[in-house]
Amino acid sequence: MKKRPLTTMETPFVRGMSFVGLLLIAINLVRLVQGQPLSSKSSQINSARSANDARTVVRFHDTAQRPQSISPQQSHGVTSSRSPSGTICGVESRAAHGQVAPNTNGGTLNPAAFFNPTTVNASGRVAFNSQVDGSDRNQGVFVADSGGTISAIAIGCGGLGGSGDTTSMCGDVSPIGGHFGGFFFGTVFTPDINDAGDVLFFCDVNGGSSRRALFLYRAVSGEIVKVAAVGDSSPIGGTFGAVGPGSLNNNGKVVFLASPAGETINSNLFMWDNGVVTKVAALGDPAPGGGTFSGLGTESFGFQDGTFIPGGPVPDINDSDQIAFRAIVSGGITGRGIVVRTGQVDEWYVKVPDPTPIGGTYFDMQAASINNAGQIAFFADYRPTPNTFNSGWFAGAPGDWRKVVVFFDPIDGGQCLGLAFSRNPMQTIDAAGNVVFWANLDSNGTSDRLVLGLTDGNLLIAARRGDPTPIGGTFGTMDAWPAINDNIGTVNPATPGAQNGALSAHMAFNHCPSSTPTPTPTATPTSTPSPTASPTPRATPTPRARPTPRQRPAARA
Repeated sequence: MKKRPLTTMETPFVRGMSFVGLLLIAINLVRLVQGQPLSSKSSQINSARSANDARTVVRFHDTAQRPQSISPQQSHGVTSSRSPSGTICGVESRAAHGQVAPNTNGGTLNPAAFFNPTTVNASGRVAFNSQVDGSDRNQGVFVADSGGTISAIAIGCGGLGGSGDTTSMCGDVSPIGGHFGGFFFGTVFTPDINDAGDVLFFCDVNGGSSRRALFLYRAVSGEIVKVAAVGDSSPIGGTFGAVGPGSLNNNGKVVFLASPAGETINSNLFMWDNGVVTKVAALGDPAPGGGTFSGLGTESFGFQDGTFIPGGPVPDINDSDQIAFRAIVSGGITGRGIVVRTGQVDEWYVKVPDPTPIGGTYFDMQAASINNAGQIAFFADYRPTPNTFNSGWFAGAPGDWRKVVVFFDPIDGGQCLGLAFSRNPMQTIDAAGNVVFWANLDSNGTSDRLVLGLTDGNLLIAARRGDPTPIGGTFGTMDAWPAINDNIGTVNPATPGAQNGALSAHMAFNHCPSSTPTPTPTATPTSTPSPTASPTPRATPTPRARPTPRQRPAARA
């Protein structure tokens, strides 16, 4: 029987909010598509309604969401009156449900793309987790390129990650001994890919020197190396009791989450560089401007095997080794904000209660993506006035901030009623500073849009629910965590009515800036097995972590 995580625990994201705490919801459709039993403990929420009776919701991971209670009159949705600097010039399929999954002895992909995001590199290659139907080698990590070739990176087998299955040995050989076993799925465990084709992924191992680890596939050599494993020595003393996901830059450096033995909620931030692990930030370290870090990795997922995994927020790293991370602080000049480390110097890029570029002040923000120009994109809550609040996406750098979108802004003839938290390793900001995001335009969550917020203030619609897809049928439910690299962004939708009965697919859109020629469309990807079985591990995705409600501790000062 397929297993899934039992609990999600989170330390407080928001202080002083009138709606008190985060509420979680699990969408049963996901389990039905995956053929999984429905939980008898799924929680339900009623989204807060604004003055015009429109419900607004923030999605913060997978299908978990919190209600908003905001004032529509506080919207600052004025887009540029100038012509947009470019167009969306095509959407292409990369990998679809039912295509052959390489290195799985004839199995087929079951990606459940609408809750399993992808990351993308500059050549348009995407990395994703997928389950595999019709094979004992039933899960793994794959990449798919613009020419239609799907390749396996590492393949596992048996129960999903965290299920407690320790005996299945039909997965690829692991670099720490034994074989890859169960993989972890959903927003939190998305693999990362860089421009060299290196892929960062996370999974359980059966029969190895550690039960669970974060791994890096190196494209040039075809080898897989360990980044960090449960039980490894920590650079701050003791051992890692849990290791979580991370982000990867083009130099092959990784920033990731890990917590000490005995800790089930909070985690610290580390960097891996060619086999050497160093500390980025830990609880109790001095914060810029005074005080100490009291919250860094504040989300933890519990699993059926009794283990916990730090789930976020994951830091980000650019090619200059600048590291962006969200921090909660005690006794300092702020309670929380986004820190960017340049060299060995930490700087508050944005913090509570800094002014926003549209008036009012911030009172919470999530982790940020950072591009090579040192610009960040992040989701934030803010107070337009002392007695009201709103939420949205912002981008820029100190001295040059802009609003991307906030609730009730006009989008595509409607208004923004649904948004999602920022989530690394899905890169949300491109080299020019454009930001990709998901939005919903109705109160029932059935009017998905994938949107590119340009630096000139315009919004380009990359994908629209109900429009035709490149593999037939129409765009259905969309994953809420797209990624972008240069002019290529990801689209991960359900595809009702698609060719060959495909239920979902991973796709990519092309953004053509002004004066950029429209690219020649590439063929729809075919089920292309690897020419020969790779000696390196190859993985297939497993179902995503399903959060369940947990009473949250009191907010920290």
